[in-house]
Amino acid sequence: MSRSPWELRLRISRGLFQYSLRTLLLVTTLVAVWLSLWMYRTPMRIDKEVHAFHWSPDGQRVAFVGWEEPVEIRDAASLQPLHTVAGRLIDFAFSPDPDVVACCENGRFAEIRNLRSGTVIQLDAQNDQPDLAFSPDGRLLATGGDGKAVRLWQVADGKLLNELSTGPVEGGLRPVFSPDGKTLAVGNRNSTTRLFDVESGKPLHQLSRPMTQELRFDPTGRKLAVSYVDGRVGLWDVATGSLEHLCDTGAEEIYTLDWSPDGRRLAAAGLKGDVLMLDGQNLTILERRPGAEWVISVKFSPDGSRLLTAGGQQVTGGKRWVEVRKPPSRWVEGILIGMLWLLGAALIVLGAVVPAARRLARSRRGVRRGSPTPPPP
Repeated sequence: MSRSPWELRLRISRGLFQYSLRTLLLVTTLVAVWLSLWMYRTPMRIDKEVHAFHWSPDGQRVAFVGWEEPVEIRDAASLQPLHTVAGRLIDFAFSPDPDVVACCENGRFAEIRNLRSGTVIQLDAQNDQPDLAFSPDGRLLATGGDGKAVRLWQVADGKLLNELSTGPVEGGLRPVFSPDGKTLAVGNRNSTTRLFDVESGKPLHQLSRPMTQELRFDPTGRKLAVSYVDGRVGLWDVATGSLEHLCDTGAEEIYTLDWSPDGRRLAAAGLKGDVLMLDGQNLTILERRPGAEWVISVKFSPDGSRLLTAGGQQVTGGKRWVEVRKPPSRWVEGILIGMLWLLGAALIVLGAVVPAARRLARSRRGVRRGSPTPPPP
């Protein structure tokens, strides 16, 4: 049955409309998936110089610690400022008691402050720039700093309970309690890391690699991760003091590291390197993300959903900032990247293969409907 030119134009217009609509939907979906991947990988940025992050034990607050300035206490969810802790402070620590904190200025004295009552207990840490750490139960405060010994204090009254010698080499001492509070690890910027029994004060192990930057117990307390001046990260067995794994990150130095709450990943960063995500079992590098030239602190949120990094330009007076990242998930990225490939392939099929098939079908129909080939004479 013959069709009028109007009917043919209508059929062609409908076909073109359906083809254009499908193309538009595919392109829109492709752009949406690409934007989702870009937003997933792009961190939120706060223009502020921060040297350390400290989460409150209840996970509701986070302290932004700068250098010789008041400490900002921010809401954990929104990261909006709540209040400040006054002073030209260089270190800060939350106690399990929400009203008690410890802080210090750039000198040899530290303070235990009760934010509710306003009482202050001053401690002579006997080391410059004392590094501070509360025990998990909040009864003890360890003070390190530039020296040859770490001191343990009773939080309730500021009484000095013990002095733990770290050997003959003076250096920047950083104390860290194990999750059960029974072991104290002390890193030395100029010497080796030492482990002590908290109750007796007796040394347990001296770890063989020198010149530590930051150290963290894993959530079980059975492993200790240590970052080093030479750009490596070591994983140590706490019970035996033996080195289990060593990772060369490629950075000039690794200043900072932190465990994810489940202990499966270890974030690390430092000078002129990437922000790394390492396997918590063997230190295999799982992910590299571009970071600032100088990254001084990395910290997982208590629920593991975000990773905070602080850094910027290395030069004194250079621009510094905080980035809030979503820890990389190979499942999420794999799904998004797979969707991009599938949508791209669908566009290729729709844009090239389908029109070619239609042209071939029309040519075949034209041959069948045309005049028959005359027989040979």
